[in-house]
Amino acid sequence: SARKTMIDDVRSREKNVLLLDAGDIFQGTPYFNLFHGELEIKAMSMLGYDAGTLGNHDFDMGMENFALQNRYASFPFINSNYTTSDTPLQGILHPYKIIRRGAIKVGILGLGIDLNGLVPFENYQGLLYQNPITQATKYANILKHDERCDIIIALSHLGYDYKDKKTISDIRIAQEVDNIDIILGGHTHTFLQCPKLIQKSEKKIVIVNQVGFAGINLGRIDVYFDKEKNKIEKNESLLLKCQTK
Repeated sequence: SARKTMIDDVRSREKNVLLLDAGDIFQGTPYFNLFHGELEIKAMSMLGYDAGTLGNHDFDMGMENFALQNRYASFPFINSNYTTSDTPLQGILHPYKIIRRGAIKVGILGLGIDLNGLVPFENYQGLLYQNPITQATKYANILKHDERCDIIIALSHLGYDYKDKKTISDIRIAQEVDNIDIILGGHTHTFLQCPKLIQKSEKKIVIVNQVGFAGINLGRIDVYFDKEKNKIEKNESLLLKCQTK
């Protein structure tokens, strides 16, 4: 209820709001053990989420279970680097979505982690993982040039950053993929007090944010456009902490 109040408060003050999730909706409470994700998806629908992506824990009871619980979702799940043909997730995951807010066209793509070693094989058998850098490049290009989006957001469950630098992370996506403006991440449960800014060029900055896990924080990023809406004028971020009382 605390988060509901906070989200409603933001929506009452701001006209154009997006509520997004970076995956791992399932797992971690007795509610999941008992209801297998139905409760979480219903709660997100009641909160008015606009889009989400999948984390590895969303496969904890298999693809059939996720497909079953997806019927309670009033919002799309987006993934750009899993091939799901001939699996229970076929037709459920969208490679990208476009959402309009006022005069602004928002393109959203989703990046999932390699499930090998994280999820029992039988829970994702038939799903093919593709390189997130390649797929993010492909779909960000489509969103920018074909769909002519004003801003592109990646929902990522790759993890914020890794010491080996070989593992694909949010930081690597920001550095190596063009046309993405904001990366909202999960998986590593990283608590950033403010977003990491990756300077791509003189005029281009990519915002990377992650606000922990378990609904402890609600992250907020405000994006301002100039009147011609051909460029982002400035970004501001605010971390809204859930009230525990």
